[in-house]
Amino acid sequence: MAAPAAPRTARRVTAHLLWTDPQGRAVLPPSPDDPDAPPHGGETLPGGRVRYGEDPAQVARTAAGAPPGTPLTPRDVRTELTLLHSAEGPLELHTDRLYYTAPLAACPAPPTGRRVPLRAAAALPALPAPADLVEEEPARPGRSLRRLAAYGVVTDPAGRLLLSLIAPGFPGENTWHLPGGGVDHGENPRAALRREIAEETDQDAGVGALITITHHSSDRPPDPRTPTTQTYAVWTFFHAHVADPGTPRVTEVEGSTADCAWFTTEELADLPLSRTAQEGLAAIAAGAGLRG
Repeated sequence: MAAPAAPRTARRVTAHLLWTDPQGRAVLPPSPDDPDAPPHGGETLPGGRVRYGEDPAQVARTAAGAPPGTPLTPRDVRTELTLLHSAEGPLELHTDRLYYTAPLAACPAPPTGRRVPLRAAAALPALPAPADLVEEEPARPGRSLRRLAAYGVVTDPAGRLLLSLIAPGFPGENTWHLPGGGVDHGENPRAALRREIAEETDQDAGVGALITITHHSSDRPPDPRTPTTQTYAVWTFFHAHVADPGTPRVTEVEGSTADCAWFTTEELADLPLSRTAQEGLAAIAAGAGLRG
């Protein structure tokens, strides 16, 4: 008897806004009156699907009824894997859910539900539900790629920063870059970042809090081996820490990393930095900080 076929795979991104009170607690939407309301009854966290080229923060504002331009703070990224069944056969859906916060005072119609810690609110069932995310976006002209990537501001006990040098032929070649890269199907961003740090620098890092989230569109492929003409990427940045640093070395073979090294903050001023490194470091300078 033939083995069952492996399920098809698909990736989606959603964005969600949590309103927070002065004590830093999330204020939830009220529970539905109908205890059998889908998908689980009880409380759910509204959100929106992030489509190709969209700003995830604006998607979160729209889903929560926030005015355009409401300042948001990126808080977390969570990954769901869901096995769905349809007429076309089984589908394994990978959904990365991006969470933002904004102060309750900025909400034009404040929610009236419970007040709970942020971690508890982000653990609620989130909408759109996986079954509502199955539909594909309209085909784009030419070859295009969507990716979600994780990058690390990687420190050691001495306060040094770990950077990798982009290899010739890759976008940003010969600039110093934050370790990291694309998140594979089935991975969560923190696990992907830890893997990338090991591949690019041979360092064992613990991955901590989210620093910021950005998005980018480009007409240039992210990799010379990728036959695409357009790329839309969501970049997530985390603090990572190497408690027992060693001499960095590149372990990946024929990859995008040519070299790696530890640098003091004073040495950064003389380095050519990639756009990714500039954005991650700018977020810290602007006050995002290293939250654990």
